[in-house]
Amino acid sequence: MLNRTLSLAALLLLTPATLAGGADMMAMAPGLSTAQTTNNADVLFMEVATMSNLAEIATSRQALARSSNAAVRAYAQKMIDEHIRAQAELSATAARKGVRLTDKPGADQRLQGDKLATLTGAAFDAEYQKVQVAGHQMTLDLIKTYRSIGKDQAALAYAAKIQPSVEMHLMDAKALPGS
Repeated sequence: MLNRTLSLAALLLLTPATLAGGADMMAMAPGLSTAQTTNNADVLFMEVATMSNLAEIATSRQALARSSNAAVRAYAQKMIDEHIRAQAELSATAARKGVRLTDKPGADQRLQGDKLATLTGAAFDAEYQKVQVAGHQMTLDLIKTYRSIGKDQAALAYAAKIQPSVEMHLMDAKALPGS
């Protein structure tokens, strides 16, 4: 009987706003990013783009600390500068919409960072290039998909604005030493 009562109480809490990931859900889940409580494509795009930006910044900081290759270091500094700017713009867009974004890269991206932390020299450069190519390709695919299904005009404008940069980053990553 108790389980049935608890199940009924849980169902009553699932109002349309909580099912859609609205403010009610955020009140029930403090500390979570909005993407963890919704399946809204606009929010999910902002979350994944944030994780991508944060991963690019983190792995590129590693490159500045671990690589002695001038081309790798120059690319890494460019990634840091451009992804910090891109994330500031995205964070401002999200804040205007009441969307709470994550503050760290995704788990797979953190594992890649852990692997990079074990490498030096040419081995680091080769793995960094691999991470950069894969990350920028994933982000480019994300942008293209989102631009075909997104609804939020500000997030769509952000995606359109950064797409050429992501394409350039991917091309530059493919040209890095290491492959």
